[in-house]
Amino acid sequence: MSVAKAPLAKHRDRFVAYMRSQLVGPAGAENEVLMDPPDRRYLMGTLYPRGSSFGKRVHEEGEETFGETQAGSGEEDSFADDPVAEANAWLPSSLGFSFFTDASRIQVVCEASRYTTVRDGGRRSWHRQPRLVSSHTVDAAEQVDPIPALEGHGLLHVRWRPFGRGRLVTCVLANAREEGRHKERDLMLFQAGLRATTEDGELLEYPSTRLNSRDEEEQELRVQYRHIITRGIGHGCAVQWEEGPGCAVTSIEAEVMPQQVVDHVKPDGPKDLPVLKLAHLAEDGTDGEELRAELQSFVQGYRAWFEDQCAQVEKLPSWAAKPSARILHRVERALDRMTSGIDALTASTSTGEKARVAFRLANRAMALQMLHSGRELAGERRRRDSELVAPTDPDDSYAWHPFQLGYFLLVIEGLLNPKHEDRKTVDLIWFPTGGGKTEAYLLTACFEILWRRLRYGPRGGGTAVLSRYTLSLLTTQQFQRTATAICALEYIRNGDDGPLAHDLGSEPISIGLWVGQETTPNWISEAQEKLGQLMQMREPDDRFLLERCPWCGTEIVPERGGNRRDFGIRADGVSTSFFCPRETCDFHKGLPVSVVDQQIYKEPPTFVLGTVDKFARLAWETEAGNLFGGNGKRAPSLVIQDELHLLSGPLGTTVGLYESAVLELCAWKDDPPKVIASTATIRRSEEQVGSLYGRRTQLFPPAGLKAGHSYFASPDEEKPGRLYVGVMAQGHTASTSTVHVGAAALQAPQETADDDTSRDAYWTAVAYHNSLRELGRTVTIARDDIPARLQHLTRDDARRRTLDDNAVVELTSNVHRADQPRLLERLGKTFKERDSVSFVATTNMLSVGVDVARLGLMLMNGQPKTTSEYIQATSRVGRKDVPGLVVTMFRSTKPRDRSHYESFGVYHRSLYRYVEPTSATPWSLPSRRRALHAALTILVRHGVGLSAENKAGEILHRTNDLERARDRIVDHVGRADEDEAEAARKQLDELIVEWQQEAEIARGDGQPLYYKSQGRAHTALLTDFGEQGGIWETPQSMRNVDRECYVAVRGAGRR
Repeated sequence: MSVAKAPLAKHRDRFVAYMRSQLVGPAGAENEVLMDPPDRRYLMGTLYPRGSSFGKRVHEEGEETFGETQAGSGEEDSFADDPVAEANAWLPSSLGFSFFTDASRIQVVCEASRYTTVRDGGRRSWHRQPRLVSSHTVDAAEQVDPIPALEGHGLLHVRWRPFGRGRLVTCVLANAREEGRHKERDLMLFQAGLRATTEDGELLEYPSTRLNSRDEEEQELRVQYRHIITRGIGHGCAVQWEEGPGCAVTSIEAEVMPQQVVDHVKPDGPKDLPVLKLAHLAEDGTDGEELRAELQSFVQGYRAWFEDQCAQVEKLPSWAAKPSARILHRVERALDRMTSGIDALTASTSTGEKARVAFRLANRAMALQMLHSGRELAGERRRRDSELVAPTDPDDSYAWHPFQLGYFLLVIEGLLNPKHEDRKTVDLIWFPTGGGKTEAYLLTACFEILWRRLRYGPRGGGTAVLSRYTLSLLTTQQFQRTATAICALEYIRNGDDGPLAHDLGSEPISIGLWVGQETTPNWISEAQEKLGQLMQMREPDDRFLLERCPWCGTEIVPERGGNRRDFGIRADGVSTSFFCPRETCDFHKGLPVSVVDQQIYKEPPTFVLGTVDKFARLAWETEAGNLFGGNGKRAPSLVIQDELHLLSGPLGTTVGLYESAVLELCAWKDDPPKVIASTATIRRSEEQVGSLYGRRTQLFPPAGLKAGHSYFASPDEEKPGRLYVGVMAQGHTASTSTVHVGAAALQAPQETADDDTSRDAYWTAVAYHNSLRELGRTVTIARDDIPARLQHLTRDDARRRTLDDNAVVELTSNVHRADQPRLLERLGKTFKERDSVSFVATTNMLSVGVDVARLGLMLMNGQPKTTSEYIQATSRVGRKDVPGLVVTMFRSTKPRDRSHYESFGVYHRSLYRYVEPTSATPWSLPSRRRALHAALTILVRHGVGLSAENKAGEILHRTNDLERARDRIVDHVGRADEDEAEAARKQLDELIVEWQQEAEIARGDGQPLYYKSQGRAHTALLTDFGEQGGIWETPQSMRNVDRECYVAVRGAGRR
């Protein structure tokens, strides 16, 4: 940070220093005396005598071993690494590093501490001896190996290897002693350190295969991260070096508990242009030419930046020319599209005039959304009879980040003109978590809803927007935010915001939450029953998911049982609806919100928000096709996909196949929909988008020549970045590491905080896990072992942290869906409040979209399989005022963990460079066998119009429509994966023949052919996996993509 550190950042430094004292040592004075063995007290920086067995030590010390087994196959286990056995492992007896240099002579400094055992009667204690330090000058021409060090207690190994224009040098400090028959702690070295300094040269860039990659994206990343240079790698430790602009790097040292600050990325660009103000854009009377001039001025700044980037290319080395050209071509394309978007929006035509009205009203709606999302209104839940600040008109402070307005200009031409080539481009917002992606696509959605009604009149009603998320928790959190925007649109449509000069129709603008039956009721009758149960409960849950009024924040369901007037739900068996219980609220009579499937089909909402896997129900549901037009309404014209990077692997493969049916269903009678998406982490987006949607993509904002700088974004130098700390407890089990790190992290606020604000900043520890199996172990440790460990950390009862069972919670799929909102609410409570949380164990359920501003500390249990998951998970802490702190506990037995630990600094300074490309193969043979028939069924049911349950046999009279459905899917496959198009056509033909044969048989029997089983007396087309009664096994969800089978082992009981 270039500015003075904030008080909380200084507190964070003290917090980490305390943890270091507890995990590396010394915890007390330089000459401290320990009452427990130092190798039990300190986890890192220990060099054991050579030949010490890990298994033997664990057995002798009684440490709890954790026999790793394969992780489960569920979504919350998807980031777990493969298990590695700890058998035959050795305790670390050395640490070191390698570097590349043009020097021929180096000075190496070795350091370590020893503890001697003192026996006093029947008691033992361990006394820290004066620090051992030795310095050695080593010449490449005079190799001596090994070199005695640390007064004979250590050995220094230095190896020189000629390489290119310099030498690869490896320096290793090893314990000089060997394990004897009896373990002697006096032979161990603690707090080991190693530093090398060149005397006649400098450290050069460490060789890597990345430097010679032929992959075009890798070449571009090399250009963008050219300022981050690897100077060395650790062996059994991390490494660090001092680096400054224009200064040669001459020294490198080992670090057992590495730290690296990762800067936040902030929205950048012009700040004070009137065209960024929502109030200005929402003003009535602004003509097209005035708006054009303002928007062109806005884009001109981007163009000037682009021209400066082009000029910088000349200063780059020759290898960077082609990658730089590709980078800047994407910027130029974005510029051209934004300029065309301005022309379309400000055109002096009827279309342009309506577009400007929609743009003006969309900005007004978003200003109201921002106002009502504040804590004074819908941002915080409140009781019906509590005091409420009267809402005012949105003031001039609400403004777009430049990238948000730029994104809208990028996509608008594809929205206005369905025939434009941009219509079939997936515009992907790429911005770090918490940067404002949601608001950017909400503006786009508001515009599209209004534009349809202005352009097409009553036909523009119906479902306009389909928005999908991958996790139900994320979906319901976004539901609350989106519902506020929809309420703002309905408030405008009703004329409550003032008289309208343009008719927006009589059909309400509404939102529907379309998720699984475990989350919300599917049927109106079920909703009535659940409401009755809710009213009888002492502490009603959030089974209807809308926890508060999106307009004023009044509870829809009270926290504690109240009278009927406290409930904002109507369910009479005929329909279900929400209303705000507060009589003064604008939506007291009714909220434009639905969560019950049957009600959603009956009255299709304007904006449908759901989980991706819910769309598998299209093959099964009779009335789900109502969401895709009909009754004189147009089909959805905008499709939004959030967190695109999560659509990979089995889930992405299945979603991609169903996506062909969804997109073709939207385009069955109308124009194809515009698809937009967002992500915070992605690589090779063109390939992923092509596989999923059969379309090209534009990433926005496109990166410039330097990572983190794109005109619209730059590193935030005024806000403390997120601090990552690495811990690898070599010589100890994973359980021991969790106990020690967890206890130190929980006790640290008591030892280092000066006031309640500082104490609360890192009071709640978020323990992140890559699998439910690991999480279960940690929950047990948090309730049993960590409280016991806290007893050892301080003898002061008043200062010692307590950890009650109620303060330890888990946030996983094991928590009932209706209880999750209340749990998130508890996480937002400060440590002094009732029901506050001290320790929360969670999985990747937290990593996407969960936003609790108070959280500051995360304990990461093992390195996730993917860097994108690591970024997403760790970005859940330090999101607002508290500087984030992430302690990553690496497993020394896992090669990936060890690799990330040994290259800790460079890895964290260039996190986004290491994001792995994702893959989805929707049109592979296994995927087609699983669900291609479902895509065909969806188009026939809801496109051809044979939706009724008993209409499956009527395809015999609709041969042309069947072929049309087949051709639509094949065309989509051709765009997504051309090599599989012919195979898909052949398979579809076989499916059609099979369907027709079944229909012929049913007709011969005088029976209709049903889609799903109606009992043994009737023939059905679809059946669940493993069930009888249908010809095609068909998924009901996109997550259940793996079959399960039982294996009986014969003779398992024999000896």
